Amino acid sequence: MLILGKNNEGKIIKDPVHGFMDLNSLQVDLLSQPELQRMTWVKQLGLGVLIYPGGHQTRLEHCLGTSYLCKMISEKLGLPEDEKSLLEAAGILHDIGHPPFSHSIEEVMERNHMEATKDLIVGEEKLDMEGSGRIPEILDEYGIDPKDVADLVTGRFSGKGYLQDIISSQMDADQLDYLARDAHHTGVSYGSIETGWIINVMRVNEGRLTYLEKGIDGLEDCILARDHMYSSVYCHKTTSIAEKMLLRAVERHLEEDNGDGVFWMTDGELLETLYSSNPFSKEIVRRLRSRELYKRAFAVKDIEETENTKRLKELIEGCEKDIERDLIDITGLDDGEIIVNRQARLTKNLEPRLREFDIRITMESGEVVPLESISKTVASLKKREPVRDIFSVYTPEEHRSRVSEAVKSYVK
Repeated sequence: MLILGKNNEGKIIKDPVHGFMDLNSLQVDLLSQPELQRMTWVKQLGLGVLIYPGGHQTRLEHCLGTSYLCKMISEKLGLPEDEKSLLEAAGILHDIGHPPFSHSIEEVMERNHMEATKDLIVGEEKLDMEGSGRIPEILDEYGIDPKDVADLVTGRFSGKGYLQDIISSQMDADQLDYLARDAHHTGVSYGSIETGWIINVMRVNEGRLTYLEKGIDGLEDCILARDHMYSSVYCHKTTSIAEKMLLRAVERHLEEDNGDGVFWMTDGELLETLYSSNPFSKEIVRRLRSRELYKRAFAVKDIEETENTKRLKELIEGCEKDIERDLIDITGLDDGEIIVNRQARLTKNLEPRLREFDIRITMESGEVVPLESISKTVASLKKREPVRDIFSVYTPEEHRSRVSEAVKSYVK
């Protein structure tokens, strides 16, 4: 992403996904804030870069891209200037509350990134960075209510339904940007979507965002692309191993330290903190830096196809730490050398929209119907697990066979 220069109001940015993006003065003023600039140092894909070396895009790029798509959608729908500005502000600010490595460590943080984002937008949180805390003031200067922006981002907006749909829904500007951006940087073709066409068939009907009937194929492609990106990129088995290792290193650090400031660190700051924290966390960081990852010793892909369905359901619903302690006792390995991952449950917590399809279609007759009611593709996806492994156990390479046998016995 390259900032080329100024236009009459703001700046022109050359983006690898959307091309030339014009930023107005509102977007430029928000872009200059430390809360947003911090996102320059937080990778969009977290540790996914270990599997897709081109995936170095940042949360900052995604925030800019989302705001740009909000502008494109507003213009296509002919929205008034105040609604357009509200959407642009929500788009550029919607991810500023992400902890380091994006979703990788959110599971053990004191709050989720949505609540943290809300606190920054309305001024209830201020970073330990010079100039932090001006976002509400800037929004007020442009006649935008910070609470409206925060409510849009968190899905609590009580105003016009189509504004909420554009920012946070089952098919919103956020997803349209991250799917196209992540597919571009990782090089995977099955994540590519027709963003321009989807925006072209958007309409407002009955107070909500809808899509023309002729856009059904594009919507189905987008939903399939999202599913494939989750199973093959976001939840790639090796990415899951690396992220779970990092999570355990953060947990150990939090157990031995009060963890002040971890949530607001950048990726690099977190790694340096963990490396200086305790022997276990230091060893995990060393392994991540040298790509000496744990290996998968056991995995369940489809619980209905196993002999021990009841037992596995108990394990999947149980506590990962309890299972790890049991396996440590059985194998005699050191604490931390066995990691359990209930990937399906974590995915549902981080991305609840995966199996929700509240997308409305305006038929040629003018009737508005749910996409799910006329698309066999979407209806069938509700039954499909969005990840390849629903329960996995990881361990260092030298213990792989030993742990594999122990887990098989444990499951029975």
